[in-house]
Amino acid sequence: MRRNKTFLFNFSAAFIPQVCGTAVAQVLPYADYVIGNETEAIAWAGSQGHGTTDIPEIARRLAKLPKKNQKRNRAVIITQGRNPTVSAVTKEGGDVDVNEHLVRVVASEKIKDTNGAG
Repeated sequence: MRRNKTFLFNFSAAFIPQVCGTAVAQVLPYADYVIGNETEAIAWAGSQGHGTTDIPEIARRLAKLPKKNQKRNRAVIITQGRNPTVSAVTKEGGDVDVNEHLVRVVASEKIKDTNGAG
């Protein structure tokens, strides 16, 4: 924060907010970008007691979390496979723009998995 560096946080797996919820809560105030998929977002919301599985609402809540570095707004990106990707970006005054972005579906036979993760 002192040097105004951009910090990106990726949930990486649904168990991270479930098992490490306190640590995640300590890190998120420093995050300029928060990225995850719908399963991870729902796991985060559950770990924080939000009681919702609505992805746009979860994105909005993540975007509105307190932020240490006020020099830039927070952006949240939640992917949902073939379903629209949801983005939430804070604006001046604390409002949040939430948008859905259509995903271009690619035939599975055209996808080559080179990372070995499935």
